[in-house]
Amino acid sequence: MTTPRIVVARAPLRVSLAGGGTDLPSYAEQFGGLVISLAIDRYVCVTVYPREFRGTLRAALEHTETVSHADELTNRFARAAMRRAGQTTNIQLASFADAPSGTGLGGSGAFTVALMHALLYHQDPRAEELAEHASAIEMVDLERPVGKHDHYMAALGGLHALHIGRTDIHAEPFAMTEAIRSYVEERLLLFYTGQSRDAGQVLTSQDKLTRQRNDAVMAPLHGIRALAQRLLDSLREGRVADVGPTLDEHWRYKLRLSDRVTTPRVERLYDVAMEAGAEGGKLLGAGGGGFLLMAAHDGEQDQVRKAMFAEGATELPFAAAPSGSTASGLDL
Repeated sequence: MTTPRIVVARAPLRVSLAGGGTDLPSYAEQFGGLVISLAIDRYVCVTVYPREFRGTLRAALEHTETVSHADELTNRFARAAMRRAGQTTNIQLASFADAPSGTGLGGSGAFTVALMHALLYHQDPRAEELAEHASAIEMVDLERPVGKHDHYMAALGGLHALHIGRTDIHAEPFAMTEAIRSYVEERLLLFYTGQSRDAGQVLTSQDKLTRQRNDAVMAPLHGIRALAQRLLDSLREGRVADVGPTLDEHWRYKLRLSDRVTTPRVERLYDVAMEAGAEGGKLLGAGGGGFLLMAAHDGEQDQVRKAMFAEGATELPFAAAPSGSTASGLDL
């Protein structure tokens, strides 16, 4: 008889540097997606306790609830994950996170990866298996118009270029050199706009128009794809200083994708940061709120911080996360 275990799993959040949006199947299956992304040392953590006194399911997620079966959970991600893992009752689970959900840091992907890691801990799944399980939950089970970017970064960690084809993904890792580490820790700043949104809702229109090859959407997506290739070439050649200007160009393209990408609050914060000494930045995730990633000119970091603080934008300090999802178990 296998000894049951309490399992704790955590998966990192991420900041995308270029190529976001090209991972959606509606684009990647036609033209090939490319996303340059960095996992950060901010996490979603999931704890799974393998039994419950009454034999029911107790979950402490957005709120605490006790139900007889996973199908009755209000959290749709947890419902789908537990069905896939075949663990739907007589269990307790809880989650914790370093940032609010719906803020562009890949939180739903990190949550789903961490939950699957905890549920499948006894199978010792590989990172790619976790990413595929988690992405299938969102894309197949829940039919959300998202790509696999968040799930792969949560599972793999580090700095990667994700080459996304019709049926496969190739993850190209970059060594965390001193130049890259210094740039990330000193020049990249992350600020919360105070607004959140559902990425699936924001992406639905983009996904539909991409499948129709609408010129107004295809042109900026092709521009974003080209920018990602340029940044990839820069990183391969060690030109990490190209990140800041690339972020600004990316933001200009992203604004053309939908009128739901930005808000007056976001535009105000972006302008304030640029005037204070930033050289580029962009709203993370699908848009509509969440976190702004800004690249400051060397020596101007504190000025940018002061200006954003005055606007009520909270900074989330971060560094690179070298590893992806991890899990550990404790025998009962």
